[in-house]
Amino acid sequence: MLKPCCRLQIQRVGGLWYWAEYSTFTISDEAGLYQLTVDGYSGDAGDAMTTGVLSSYIANARPFTTIDSHNDECPTGNCAIGNGGWWFGCCATSYINSDGVGIWIEGDPNWDTQATRMLVKPNF
Repeated sequence: MLKPCCRLQIQRVGGLWYWAEYSTFTISDEAGLYQLTVDGYSGDAGDAMTTGVLSSYIANARPFTTIDSHNDECPTGNCAIGNGGWWFGCCATSYINSDGVGIWIEGDPNWDTQATRMLVKPNF
């Protein structure tokens, strides 16, 4: 059995903490644009990395986008502007690095985040 290798801790507005853990969490190299692969969700935060209202919102299998490295597929602009770096398709279900209030579950105003932690460890 694989041990979880990535845990996200999300504090919702109001102070309560939730978590999402993935047994598979890999990021490709620079040539692969740091593409994310996640699988094996468990937790109480909901799986915002591999599920979404629209398939273009899913972070899994997306390259990493930053303000100066536009790798998302959004035709209206760079999703990292105002949201911070993340694995965007055309924006996202999850983006915890926002300049303002981040989002974990898109479309649910109760899932605005006030603090987050992303803990990654080697999976030996």
